[in-house]
Amino acid sequence: MALPTAGNRFARHNNPLPTPKESSSMHIAFLTSNDIRHGYVVDAIRARCDVVAVVYQDTGYVPANTAKLEIDDETAAIVKLHFDERRRQEVAFFGDRAELVLDGAGCAVRTVDPTTLNSEATLDFLRANDVEAVVVYGTGMIKSPLLEAFPGHMINMHLGLSPYYRGTATNFYPLVNDEPEYVGATIHLIDAGIDSGAIIHHARPEITADDMPHTVGCKAILAGLEKLIQAVHELEAGTLKSVPQWEVPDSKLYLRKHYHPSQVVQLYRLIDDGLFPKYAARRHEVENSMRLVP
Repeated sequence: MALPTAGNRFARHNNPLPTPKESSSMHIAFLTSNDIRHGYVVDAIRARCDVVAVVYQDTGYVPANTAKLEIDDETAAIVKLHFDERRRQEVAFFGDRAELVLDGAGCAVRTVDPTTLNSEATLDFLRANDVEAVVVYGTGMIKSPLLEAFPGHMINMHLGLSPYYRGTATNFYPLVNDEPEYVGATIHLIDAGIDSGAIIHHARPEITADDMPHTVGCKAILAGLEKLIQAVHELEAGTLKSVPQWEVPDSKLYLRKHYHPSQVVQLYRLIDDGLFPKYAARRHEVENSMRLVP
């Protein structure tokens, strides 16, 4: 079975320096988590938008932890390698700009957990910093009272292509299902559903025969980030447009309860069978087979 690594082929990804911040009067809050990828996205948004507040949530979700699961040693070893490789690739792609923001210096910072994300205290924090719009990436679901506080001004970056794949790990499951064409990001307005708000933009990475799961995942984040920044600027300019999500007969919703380590093993069996070279060969036949919002 293929080891969960891309070797040295993607040992370092030289991301371009951020474009200078555009003129803006809209105060933005960023709600996110605290892994390397989240730190990078916050840094990139702050370089190009007027971010006055950041809220970091520790989700407490660790899919790499298999200690309490009844799985065999081989599966446990593959899962460990898989998540070790995720960290290695995130350091390679994002590690040079992944420090968490410190409170002060023009940006207020608050740390929350799943029980306090949607609290009155969090809302008070946002209001105290004159926040006009909220950008979300990687937190738990946004609920009352936050949801009602910024109508039409809450934008989420969902890693997955809604309405086809919604929920969690929705750039993992398209690979497990041998559907790499559904890997990407959705920039959408937040509503009360799960990744179901009106779509502003979609983004997809270019997948090559040499890719592996985490290089694809990191490239999807970069593609989504550019569309996210574009959406914020459109909101500031009053030109933002969105499209209500449409019915999809075989749409998929994945929750944390659906994950099992055996799915990681299944993914690497597909990789052994040529998942990425096969997709690269048929990419132009399938990548335009679905409706997307550019």
